[in-house]
Amino acid sequence: MEIEKYRRYDEVSGISFPRSIIIVTVIAVVVVAAISAYAILLTQPGKVSGKIIAFVWEDYTMPEVADNFTKLYPDIIVEYSIFTDQPEMFTKLKAGFKADVISPCVDYIPSLVKAGLIQPIDPSRLKNWNKLFKDVREYPGIWFDGKLYMVPTDMGSETAVVFRKDKVSFIESWMDVFKPEYKEKILIIDDPRLGIVIGAFALGYEDPWNLSREDLEKIKEFYRERRDLILGFYESDLEVRDMLASGEAWIAAGPSPTIAYWLISEGIDAGFTFPEGKGTSWFCGMSIVKDAQNLDAVYTYIDYIISKEVELYFAEEWLYSPSNEEAYMEISPEVRGWLTSPELFQKLIPLTEPPNIDEWLEVWEEIVGG
Repeated sequence: MEIEKYRRYDEVSGISFPRSIIIVTVIAVVVVAAISAYAILLTQPGKVSGKIIAFVWEDYTMPEVADNFTKLYPDIIVEYSIFTDQPEMFTKLKAGFKADVISPCVDYIPSLVKAGLIQPIDPSRLKNWNKLFKDVREYPGIWFDGKLYMVPTDMGSETAVVFRKDKVSFIESWMDVFKPEYKEKILIIDDPRLGIVIGAFALGYEDPWNLSREDLEKIKEFYRERRDLILGFYESDLEVRDMLASGEAWIAAGPSPTIAYWLISEGIDAGFTFPEGKGTSWFCGMSIVKDAQNLDAVYTYIDYIISKEVELYFAEEWLYSPSNEEAYMEISPEVRGWLTSPELFQKLIPLTEPPNIDEWLEVWEEIVGG
């Protein structure tokens, strides 16, 4: 990817992160400044009107994004509906849920296209399209038969282990997450794919996306044997952050390094790692639902999301690596050390949909149900 390299990573975890509260304080100041300037920097839009329904991740409903869009485009009414994971998004759309624009990740684009749930996108209608990294614009997974189906917004890493350093010794392997001394202090992400991948990593599987029914049963048994150690299965970043901050939980398997960043910024001694160098990466964006009617408003909304200012906000506040090259160039050096670099992105396993996803969903429901 056409961006400069980040600094090298920790030899044990494969990750580099700021180790002093002084640096975190600087980051916090930069983030506040970025948010304060956010509404001022954006240029006044042309007149577009109407209502659209945005079926998106919770991040897009934050005031710094949603409220500022309303200020800039007062004649466009955006009705937000939130999904917590992509299976929920996909299932609702297939069942007839009405939306105009969605925020999928690249692993779900084939299924969305095959099911006829999204329509081709005309990039010439986006003023910020050519400001995205060339490699990002040409990423094969967003194009089908020469047609664009997802406008890339950001990328990152997940399936990390975030832990309270005042409570947990350093995690070297995925099995370390399930040590008896952490009984009822362990959180696992409530996501069928990531949750099962965590079990696969712990059991030593090298290719976690190709698991037979027998493999899935072994992972289910792995969780069953350790069910009394697990405090619970969390659904959102805010939930896991708050539980770690309060001390109710000490260790969380599945989130992004962003959680550790937030904890450190609040003065909590936290760390994160990808045990044994194993984790997953993601690449997400915006797609237009097949029956979307008010396309002028939809394109205006998407163009706003990939603007420099919005992408800079997500980078500084949520640690998402931006697709917008101009936004990347303005990210503070302190924050860059927390973002997913091209090196790490290539090292981690890309998030995808396993061929026997129905079996994964069935097994995960049994795992969470206990």
